[in-house]
Amino acid sequence: MAPYHIYTLTLTEGVSTRFLEMQPSPKVFYDGQDHFDKLSFERVADDDALFSDFHFSNFLMPLPFNHAIYSMVPVIKLESKAPRLGAIFLNGKSEEIFSFMIEKNYKLETFSSNQSLFSLPVFRNHISRKSEEEIWRDLFLKKLSLPSNEGQSFFSSLSTLKNLGYNDLVYNLYILYNRNHFFPPETTKLSFDAKSKHGLIELRSSDPNYKLERLYIIENGIVYSLTIRTKLNNFASANFREKMLERLTYKSSSVDSAIPIYAEYKNIAYTKRVDQQGMIYLYCAWSHDISNRDYVRVIILFLERGKLNLKFLKPFYEYAFKRFGTNLSSEEEVLLETADEKLKRRMKDELDSEVKKEDQQKNPTFEGNFTTPEEKIKYYLNKAKANKINSDDSNKELLEN
Repeated sequence: MAPYHIYTLTLTEGVSTRFLEMQPSPKVFYDGQDHFDKLSFERVADDDALFSDFHFSNFLMPLPFNHAIYSMVPVIKLESKAPRLGAIFLNGKSEEIFSFMIEKNYKLETFSSNQSLFSLPVFRNHISRKSEEEIWRDLFLKKLSLPSNEGQSFFSSLSTLKNLGYNDLVYNLYILYNRNHFFPPETTKLSFDAKSKHGLIELRSSDPNYKLERLYIIENGIVYSLTIRTKLNNFASANFREKMLERLTYKSSSVDSAIPIYAEYKNIAYTKRVDQQGMIYLYCAWSHDISNRDYVRVIILFLERGKLNLKFLKPFYEYAFKRFGTNLSSEEEVLLETADEKLKRRMKDELDSEVKKEDQQKNPTFEGNFTTPEEKIKYYLNKAKANKINSDDSNKELLEN
Protein backbone atom coordinates (compact mmCIF):
# COMPACT_ATOMS: atom_id res chain seq x y z
CA MET A 1 0.00 0.00 0.00
CA ALA A 2 2.94 2.36 0.63
CA PRO A 3 3.59 3.28 -3.06
CA TYR A 4 -0.09 4.12 -3.57
CA HIS A 5 -0.14 6.20 -0.41
CA ILE A 6 2.99 8.09 -1.54
CA TYR A 7 1.42 8.58 -4.98
CA THR A 8 -1.69 10.15 -3.42
CA LEU A 9 0.46 12.36 -1.19
CA THR A 10 2.40 13.50 -4.28
CA LEU A 11 -0.85 14.66 -5.89
CA THR A 12 -2.30 16.39 -2.84
CA GLU A 13 0.65 17.55 -0.73
CA GLY A 14 3.69 17.32 -2.99
CA VAL A 15 6.88 15.36 -2.38
CA SER A 16 10.57 16.14 -1.98
CA THR A 17 12.96 13.19 -2.30
CA ARG A 18 16.16 12.47 -4.17
CA PHE A 19 14.08 10.71 -6.85
CA LEU A 20 11.23 13.15 -7.26
CA GLU A 21 10.43 16.69 -6.25
CA MET A 22 6.98 18.06 -6.97
CA GLN A 23 4.76 20.74 -5.54
CA PRO A 24 1.13 19.85 -4.74
CA SER A 25 -0.98 20.00 -7.90
CA PRO A 26 -4.36 21.70 -8.37
CA LYS A 27 -7.21 19.19 -8.36
CA VAL A 28 -8.13 20.22 -11.91
CA PHE A 29 -4.91 18.52 -13.09
CA TYR A 30 -5.91 15.15 -11.64
CA ASP A 31 -8.50 14.18 -14.26
CA GLY A 32 -9.65 15.22 -17.73
CA GLN A 33 -12.98 14.65 -19.46
CA ASP A 34 -13.66 12.98 -22.82
CA HIS A 35 -15.90 15.65 -24.34
CA PHE A 36 -16.21 19.40 -24.80
CA ASP A 37 -18.97 21.04 -22.75
CA LYS A 38 -21.91 22.34 -24.76
CA LEU A 39 -23.49 25.68 -23.91
CA SER A 40 -26.48 25.20 -26.21
CA PHE A 41 -28.08 22.20 -27.93
CA GLU A 42 -30.18 24.21 -30.38
CA ARG A 43 -29.17 25.50 -33.76
CA VAL A 44 -30.49 28.32 -35.93
CA ALA A 45 -32.24 27.06 -39.08
CA ASP A 46 -29.99 27.46 -42.13
CA ASP A 47 -27.46 29.29 -39.95
CA ASP A 48 -24.53 27.53 -41.62
CA ALA A 49 -25.19 29.46 -44.83
CA LEU A 50 -24.24 32.66 -43.01
CA PHE A 51 -20.74 31.37 -42.21
CA SER A 52 -17.85 30.48 -44.52
CA ASP A 53 -14.62 28.63 -43.77
CA PHE A 54 -11.57 30.87 -44.23
CA HIS A 55 -7.86 30.06 -44.20
CA PHE A 56 -6.69 32.34 -41.40
CA SER A 57 -3.10 31.95 -40.16
CA ASN A 58 -2.58 28.21 -39.45
CA PHE A 59 -6.29 27.44 -39.23
CA LEU A 60 -9.31 26.83 -41.39
CA MET A 61 -12.05 28.52 -39.38
CA PRO A 62 -15.72 29.50 -39.75
CA LEU A 63 -16.33 33.24 -39.94
CA PRO A 64 -19.68 35.12 -40.27
CA PHE A 65 -19.14 36.11 -43.88
CA ASN A 66 -22.74 36.73 -44.94
CA HIS A 67 -24.22 37.68 -41.57
CA ALA A 68 -26.37 40.80 -41.52
CA ILE A 69 -26.58 41.01 -37.71
CA TYR A 70 -23.10 40.21 -36.43
CA SER A 71 -19.91 41.99 -37.41
CA MET A 72 -16.29 40.88 -37.09
CA VAL A 73 -13.80 43.47 -35.81
CA PRO A 74 -10.09 42.61 -36.10
CA VAL A 75 -7.86 42.55 -33.01
CA ILE A 76 -4.14 43.12 -33.66
CA LYS A 77 -1.69 42.78 -30.77
CA LEU A 78 1.71 44.23 -31.58
CA GLU A 79 4.56 42.11 -30.19
CA SER A 80 8.33 42.10 -30.62
CA LYS A 81 8.65 39.53 -33.44
CA ALA A 82 5.26 39.68 -35.14
CA PRO A 83 1.71 40.78 -34.30
CA ARG A 84 -0.80 38.27 -32.95
CA LEU A 85 -4.15 38.33 -34.69
CA GLY A 86 -7.69 37.71 -33.55
CA ALA A 87 -11.20 39.13 -33.81
CA ILE A 88 -14.17 40.24 -31.75
CA PHE A 89 -17.71 39.49 -32.93
CA LEU A 90 -20.31 42.13 -32.12
CA ASN A 91 -24.09 42.02 -32.22
CA GLY A 92 -26.34 44.81 -33.49
CA LYS A 93 -25.91 46.66 -30.17
CA SER A 94 -22.09 46.55 -30.51
CA GLU A 95 -21.87 44.08 -27.60
CA GLU A 96 -19.13 41.46 -27.68
CA ILE A 97 -20.64 37.99 -27.95
CA PHE A 98 -17.56 36.00 -28.95
CA SER A 99 -13.87 36.52 -29.64
CA PHE A 100 -10.70 34.61 -30.48
CA MET A 101 -6.98 35.34 -30.29
CA ILE A 102 -4.28 33.19 -31.87
CA GLU A 103 -1.48 32.17 -29.50
CA LYS A 104 2.16 31.48 -30.35
CA ASN A 105 2.84 27.99 -31.70
CA TYR A 106 5.58 25.79 -30.27
CA LYS A 107 7.05 22.29 -30.44
CA LEU A 108 5.53 19.72 -28.10
CA GLU A 109 8.29 18.80 -25.69
CA THR A 110 7.58 16.87 -22.51
CA PHE A 111 9.67 17.59 -19.45
CA SER A 112 11.39 15.39 -16.90
CA SER A 113 14.07 17.91 -15.86
CA ASN A 114 16.34 16.41 -13.24
CA GLN A 115 13.66 14.09 -11.83
CA SER A 116 15.60 10.86 -11.25
CA LEU A 117 12.42 8.76 -10.98
CA PHE A 118 11.62 9.22 -14.68
CA SER A 119 15.21 8.36 -15.64
CA LEU A 120 15.33 4.96 -13.94
CA PRO A 121 15.69 2.43 -16.79
CA VAL A 122 12.52 0.45 -16.13
CA PHE A 123 10.35 3.59 -15.97
CA ARG A 124 12.20 5.44 -18.73
CA ASN A 125 11.63 2.51 -21.10
CA HIS A 126 7.94 2.41 -20.24
CA ILE A 127 7.55 6.14 -20.93
CA SER A 128 9.62 6.06 -24.13
CA ARG A 129 7.28 3.42 -25.59
CA LYS A 130 4.42 5.88 -25.47
CA SER A 131 3.72 7.54 -28.83
CA GLU A 132 3.36 11.28 -29.24
CA GLU A 133 -0.33 10.74 -29.96
CA GLU A 134 -0.81 8.85 -26.67
CA ILE A 135 1.03 11.47 -24.63
CA TRP A 136 -0.94 14.27 -26.33
CA ARG A 137 -4.26 12.58 -25.49
CA ASP A 138 -3.18 11.74 -21.91
CA LEU A 139 -2.16 15.35 -21.21
CA PHE A 140 -5.83 16.32 -21.55
CA LEU A 141 -7.75 13.16 -20.78
CA LYS A 142 -5.96 10.67 -18.52
CA LYS A 143 -7.46 10.06 -15.10
CA LEU A 144 -4.69 10.36 -12.51
CA SER A 145 -6.63 10.17 -9.25
CA LEU A 146 -6.76 6.72 -7.65
CA PRO A 147 -10.04 4.78 -7.65
CA SER A 148 -12.25 5.62 -4.69
CA ASN A 149 -12.42 2.93 -2.03
CA GLU A 150 -15.53 4.36 -0.45
CA GLY A 151 -17.93 1.56 0.52
CA GLN A 152 -15.35 -1.15 -0.21
CA SER A 153 -13.65 -3.54 2.14
CA PHE A 154 -9.90 -3.28 2.73
CA PHE A 155 -9.20 -6.32 0.55
CA SER A 156 -11.46 -5.07 -2.25
CA SER A 157 -9.65 -1.73 -2.20
CA LEU A 158 -6.28 -3.46 -2.30
CA SER A 159 -7.37 -5.59 -5.26
CA THR A 160 -8.51 -2.48 -7.18
CA LEU A 161 -5.24 -0.68 -6.55
CA LYS A 162 -3.14 -3.65 -7.66
CA ASN A 163 -4.65 -3.32 -11.13
CA LEU A 164 -2.56 -0.15 -11.38
CA GLY A 165 1.11 -1.23 -11.60
CA TYR A 166 4.16 0.76 -10.59
CA ASN A 167 4.91 1.61 -14.23
CA ASP A 168 1.44 3.13 -14.49
CA LEU A 169 1.89 5.10 -11.29
CA VAL A 170 5.17 6.60 -12.49
CA TYR A 171 3.73 7.37 -15.93
CA ASN A 172 0.80 9.10 -14.23
CA LEU A 173 3.25 11.24 -12.25
CA TYR A 174 5.06 12.01 -15.51
CA ILE A 175 1.79 13.24 -17.06
CA LEU A 176 0.96 15.24 -13.93
CA TYR A 177 4.43 16.80 -13.93
CA ASN A 178 3.95 17.86 -17.56
CA ARG A 179 0.44 19.16 -17.00
CA ASN A 180 1.91 21.55 -14.47
CA HIS A 181 4.43 22.74 -17.09
CA PHE A 182 2.15 22.66 -20.12
CA PHE A 183 -1.03 24.34 -18.85
CA PRO A 184 -1.42 27.80 -17.26
CA PRO A 185 -1.95 27.89 -13.48
CA GLU A 186 -5.36 29.54 -14.03
CA THR A 187 -6.66 26.36 -15.74
CA THR A 188 -9.99 25.16 -14.30
CA LYS A 189 -10.89 22.20 -16.58
CA LEU A 190 -9.24 19.77 -19.03
CA SER A 191 -11.11 18.21 -21.98
CA PHE A 192 -10.26 16.11 -25.02
CA ASP A 193 -12.25 15.33 -28.16
CA ALA A 194 -11.33 11.90 -29.54
CA LYS A 195 -12.81 12.56 -32.99
CA SER A 196 -10.83 15.72 -33.77
CA LYS A 197 -7.94 14.94 -31.36
CA HIS A 198 -8.18 18.52 -30.15
CA GLY A 199 -7.60 19.49 -26.54
CA LEU A 200 -9.53 22.18 -24.69
CA ILE A 201 -8.89 23.84 -21.35
CA GLU A 202 -11.09 26.25 -19.46
CA LEU A 203 -9.35 29.24 -17.89
CA ARG A 204 -10.34 31.41 -14.97
CA SER A 205 -12.22 34.38 -16.40
CA SER A 206 -11.85 37.88 -15.01
CA ASP A 207 -15.41 38.61 -16.16
CA PRO A 208 -18.14 36.31 -14.75
CA ASN A 209 -20.28 37.02 -17.82
CA TYR A 210 -17.81 35.30 -20.15
CA LYS A 211 -16.38 31.80 -20.48
CA LEU A 212 -12.64 31.75 -21.29
CA GLU A 213 -11.09 28.72 -23.01
CA ARG A 214 -8.04 27.69 -25.03
CA LEU A 215 -8.24 25.23 -27.90
CA TYR A 216 -5.15 23.16 -28.79
CA ILE A 217 -4.33 21.41 -32.08
CA ILE A 218 -1.19 19.38 -32.76
CA GLU A 219 0.27 18.82 -36.24
CA ASN A 220 3.64 17.16 -36.89
CA GLY A 221 4.73 17.77 -33.32
CA ILE A 222 3.86 21.49 -33.37
CA VAL A 223 1.15 22.82 -31.06
CA TYR A 224 -1.19 25.49 -32.43
CA SER A 225 -3.68 27.15 -30.12
CA LEU A 226 -6.16 29.97 -29.85
CA THR A 227 -7.97 31.50 -26.89
CA ILE A 228 -11.73 31.95 -27.21
CA ARG A 229 -14.10 34.02 -25.09
CA THR A 230 -17.84 33.35 -25.08
CA LYS A 231 -20.61 35.41 -23.55
CA LEU A 232 -22.65 33.26 -21.18
CA ASN A 233 -26.43 32.84 -21.26
CA ASN A 234 -26.54 33.98 -24.87
CA PHE A 235 -27.73 31.68 -27.62
CA ALA A 236 -25.82 33.42 -30.44
CA SER A 237 -22.57 33.27 -28.44
CA ALA A 238 -23.02 29.56 -27.80
CA ASN A 239 -23.66 29.05 -31.51
CA PHE A 240 -20.43 30.86 -32.46
CA ARG A 241 -18.45 28.78 -29.95
CA GLU A 242 -19.97 25.50 -31.12
CA LYS A 243 -19.12 26.26 -34.75
CA MET A 244 -15.53 27.13 -33.84
CA LEU A 245 -15.04 23.94 -31.80
CA GLU A 246 -16.67 21.72 -34.44
CA ARG A 247 -15.23 23.18 -37.65
CA LEU A 248 -11.80 24.57 -36.75
CA THR A 249 -8.96 22.54 -38.29
CA TYR A 250 -5.27 22.96 -38.96
CA LYS A 251 -4.15 24.25 -42.37
CA SER A 252 -0.54 25.04 -43.18
CA SER A 253 0.29 28.70 -43.73
CA SER A 254 2.89 30.28 -46.02
CA VAL A 255 3.28 33.56 -47.90
CA ASP A 256 1.79 31.87 -50.98
CA SER A 257 -1.38 31.06 -49.01
CA ALA A 258 -2.39 34.71 -49.43
CA ILE A 259 -2.52 34.46 -53.24
CA PRO A 260 -5.77 32.43 -53.70
CA ILE A 261 -7.50 34.43 -50.95
CA TYR A 262 -6.62 37.71 -52.69
CA ALA A 263 -7.79 36.24 -56.02
CA GLU A 264 -11.18 35.43 -54.44
CA TYR A 265 -11.33 38.96 -53.07
CA LYS A 266 -10.80 40.41 -56.57
CA ASN A 267 -13.75 38.36 -57.87
CA ILE A 268 -16.36 39.78 -55.49
CA ALA A 269 -18.42 42.85 -56.39
CA TYR A 270 -16.83 46.25 -55.78
CA THR A 271 -19.53 47.16 -53.24
CA LYS A 272 -18.54 44.08 -51.20
CA ARG A 273 -14.83 44.88 -51.47
CA VAL A 274 -15.29 48.10 -49.53
CA ASP A 275 -17.28 46.62 -46.63
CA GLN A 276 -16.88 43.84 -44.05
CA GLN A 277 -16.73 41.03 -46.63
CA GLY A 278 -13.77 42.56 -48.41
CA MET A 279 -12.07 43.27 -45.09
CA ILE A 280 -12.38 39.60 -44.05
CA TYR A 281 -10.74 38.43 -47.28
CA LEU A 282 -7.86 40.91 -46.98
CA TYR A 283 -7.40 40.29 -43.24
CA CYS A 284 -7.14 36.54 -43.90
CA ALA A 285 -4.69 37.12 -46.75
CA TRP A 286 -2.55 39.38 -44.57
CA SER A 287 -2.43 36.70 -41.83
CA HIS A 288 -0.18 34.65 -44.15
CA ASP A 289 2.12 37.54 -45.12
CA ILE A 290 2.23 39.44 -41.87
CA SER A 291 5.32 41.52 -42.67
CA ASN A 292 3.77 42.90 -45.88
CA ARG A 293 2.93 46.56 -45.30
CA ASP A 294 1.07 46.77 -48.61
CA TYR A 295 -1.72 44.49 -47.35
CA VAL A 296 -2.39 46.84 -44.45
CA ARG A 297 -2.34 49.82 -46.82
CA VAL A 298 -4.80 48.17 -49.23
CA ILE A 299 -7.14 47.13 -46.38
CA ILE A 300 -7.22 50.73 -45.15
CA LEU A 301 -7.59 52.15 -48.67
CA PHE A 302 -10.63 50.04 -49.54
CA LEU A 303 -12.32 50.38 -46.14
CA GLU A 304 -11.99 54.17 -46.46
CA ARG A 305 -13.92 53.99 -49.73
CA GLY A 306 -16.84 52.29 -47.99
CA LYS A 307 -19.40 53.64 -45.52
CA LEU A 308 -19.60 53.28 -41.71
CA ASN A 309 -16.33 51.34 -41.58
CA LEU A 310 -14.63 53.17 -38.72
CA LYS A 311 -14.92 50.22 -36.29
CA PHE A 312 -13.06 48.05 -38.85
CA LEU A 313 -10.53 50.76 -39.69
CA LYS A 314 -9.58 51.65 -36.11
CA PRO A 315 -7.46 48.52 -35.33
CA PHE A 316 -5.58 48.87 -38.65
CA TYR A 317 -4.96 52.60 -38.09
CA GLU A 318 -3.60 51.89 -34.60
CA TYR A 319 -1.42 48.98 -35.69
CA ALA A 320 -0.02 50.83 -38.73
CA PHE A 321 0.90 53.90 -36.68
CA LYS A 322 2.66 51.84 -33.98
CA ARG A 323 4.41 49.61 -36.51
CA PHE A 324 5.20 52.00 -39.38
CA GLY A 325 4.93 55.47 -37.88
CA THR A 326 1.93 56.31 -40.07
CA ASN A 327 -1.69 55.18 -40.03
CA LEU A 328 -1.49 54.81 -43.85
CA SER A 329 -4.71 56.75 -44.40
CA SER A 330 -5.35 58.07 -47.90
CA GLU A 331 -7.44 60.90 -46.46
CA GLU A 332 -5.45 64.02 -45.62
CA GLU A 333 -7.65 64.99 -42.65
CA VAL A 334 -7.31 61.49 -41.15
CA LEU A 335 -3.64 60.86 -41.94
CA LEU A 336 -1.49 60.61 -38.82
CA GLU A 337 2.26 60.17 -39.09
CA THR A 338 5.49 60.80 -37.23
CA ALA A 339 7.82 63.61 -38.28
CA ASP A 340 10.20 61.10 -39.88
CA GLU A 341 7.44 59.44 -41.91
CA LYS A 342 6.09 62.83 -42.96
CA LEU A 343 9.55 63.85 -44.19
CA LYS A 344 9.95 60.56 -46.09
CA ARG A 345 6.53 61.00 -47.74
CA ARG A 346 7.28 64.59 -48.79
CA MET A 347 10.68 63.61 -50.19
CA LYS A 348 9.01 60.83 -52.18
CA ASP A 349 6.30 63.18 -53.47
CA GLU A 350 8.94 65.71 -54.53
CA LEU A 351 10.99 63.03 -56.26
CA ASP A 352 7.92 61.74 -58.12
CA SER A 353 7.11 65.29 -59.18
CA GLU A 354 10.64 65.83 -60.52
CA VAL A 355 10.55 62.57 -62.45
CA LYS A 356 7.22 63.56 -64.00
CA LYS A 357 8.56 66.98 -65.06
CA GLU A 358 11.63 65.37 -66.56
CA ASP A 359 9.48 62.95 -68.59
CA GLN A 360 7.37 65.82 -69.89
CA GLN A 361 10.46 67.74 -70.99
CA LYS A 362 11.72 64.79 -73.04
CA ASN A 363 8.67 64.86 -75.37
CA PRO A 364 7.11 67.72 -77.39
CA THR A 365 3.90 68.88 -75.77
CA PHE A 366 2.79 71.24 -78.56
CA GLU A 367 2.56 71.25 -82.32
CA GLY A 368 5.53 72.64 -84.18
CA ASN A 369 9.33 72.59 -83.80
CA PHE A 370 9.57 69.47 -86.02
CA THR A 371 12.79 69.24 -87.99
CA THR A 372 11.38 66.79 -90.57
CA PRO A 373 7.93 65.68 -91.82
CA GLU A 374 8.73 62.15 -90.58
CA GLU A 375 9.25 63.47 -87.02
CA LYS A 376 5.85 65.20 -87.15
CA ILE A 377 4.08 62.02 -88.33
CA LYS A 378 5.82 59.97 -85.62
CA TYR A 379 4.74 62.46 -82.92
CA TYR A 380 1.04 62.31 -83.88
CA LEU A 381 1.09 58.51 -84.16
CA ASN A 382 2.55 58.20 -80.65
CA LYS A 383 0.05 60.71 -79.30
CA ALA A 384 -2.88 58.80 -80.83
CA LYS A 385 -1.54 55.55 -79.45
CA ALA A 386 -1.14 57.03 -75.94
CA ASN A 387 -4.69 58.42 -76.01
CA LYS A 388 -6.06 55.02 -76.99
CA ILE A 389 -4.17 53.27 -74.16
CA ASN A 390 -5.42 55.80 -71.60
CA SER A 391 -8.97 55.39 -72.91
CA ASP A 392 -8.73 51.60 -72.67
CA ASP A 393 -7.40 51.83 -69.11
CA SER A 394 -10.24 54.11 -68.09
CA ASN A 395 -12.85 51.76 -69.55
CA LYS A 396 -11.19 48.84 -67.81
CA GLU A 397 -11.24 50.66 -64.48
CA LEU A 398 -14.91 51.54 -64.90
CA LEU A 399 -15.73 47.93 -65.67
CA GLU A 400 -13.84 46.70 -62.61
CA ASN A 401 -15.57 49.20 -60.35
